[in-house]
Amino acid sequence: MHTFETGPQEAGAKQKANERENERAALEAAINYAIQCARETDFPGAGDSLEKARLDLSRAILT
Repeated sequence: MHTFETGPQEAGAKQKANERENERAALEAAINYAIQCARETDFPGAGDSLEKARLDLSRAILT
């Protein structure tokens, strides 16, 4: 008889953890893309405030 390393519950937990990691990565990519697009508009003096906006968004959405 073959024994499995993980049972159904452990496999389900790992799958949910992977889904959360994928969602987090997608949200981080969306935030970074939005900030990059804003930087490319060449709005004068926006550099530091865009970085602050990126950090604030990341904290608000990802924590």
